[in-house]
Amino acid sequence: MRKIAIFGGSFDPVHSGHLSIAQTAASQFALDRVIWVPDRAPGHKPHPSGASFEQRRFMVELTIADRPDFLLAPILPNPSGTSFAIDTVFYLQKSYPGDRWYWIIGSDALQTLPKWHRCAEIGGLCHWLVAPRREGVGECENLPGAAAEKIHLQTDAVCRRVAEQMAALDVEIRWQVLSAPSIKISSSHIRRCCAQNRDLRYLVPQVVRTYIATHDLYQPPSAES
Repeated sequence: MRKIAIFGGSFDPVHSGHLSIAQTAASQFALDRVIWVPDRAPGHKPHPSGASFEQRRFMVELTIADRPDFLLAPILPNPSGTSFAIDTVFYLQKSYPGDRWYWIIGSDALQTLPKWHRCAEIGGLCHWLVAPRREGVGECENLPGAAAEKIHLQTDAVCRRVAEQMAALDVEIRWQVLSAPSIKISSSHIRRCCAQNRDLRYLVPQVVRTYIATHDLYQPPSAES
């Protein structure tokens, strides 16, 4: 039985923090595969994207090209254009029958799980691997030990709270906090850096940095009279 993890997100754009989280999960849980699933448009929250679905997906493809254990999910049949996690899980389980499933997720996104479409069904289908997430993200920065431990404990508290909310729906979720450093970085910060023509070095992989520059992504709309 293989151990396969889903790593979903808008990836707008994919950045070094995403890679760190995926690598930590793969190492910590001896995962055989990490399947990256860029969202078309998350069904549970607004998604004002600066890049198209195709562009975001291609940036992920560039990022993981040298990792045979990292795979880009096939484009799911989805005429409505919306993304629901339950559809992703069912589709991938048919492609990889009999395997053990995990879901890599940030603690901020986990808090929305009780609001997900058909959350009672999806909650028990995967083992949730939760990455610590701190508020007020900005420049890329690793935290000292004491601060990192505090954030780990805060993440643990978030997981317990979500588990209680799901238990109220008669769903027991399995979860574990990743032993990943809380990296102070976000896609929204990267988009702001692009709009301000700031250097993206160390924030995104070089291939993504080149792609963003080549296609002039995340630039403010030109003022035309």
